[in-house]
Amino acid sequence: MEVKILWPPAAKKESFEGKVKAISSKNLLGNFDILPDHANFISLIFNTLIVHAPDRKINYQFIRGILEVSRNKVKIFLGL
Repeated sequence: MEVKILWPPAAKKESFEGKVKAISSKNLLGNFDILPDHANFISLIFNTLIVHAPDRKINYQFIRGILEVSRNKVKIFLGL
């Protein structure tokens, strides 16, 4: 899957763009994973995001964000 993670400019945190195997996060209903070919999906997310890249795991800590999945592409906006 192609993933793009963005922060507001004022946050001064590193963005990410690239291919990943999976994404894990949490919304109001609980923990969830996004895998390749996931159905279209949009959700508020809270507290943690784990990006399962081919060679490593990347952990992000934040208060809230928005995650959108469409056509095997994932856009994530953190620190909103």
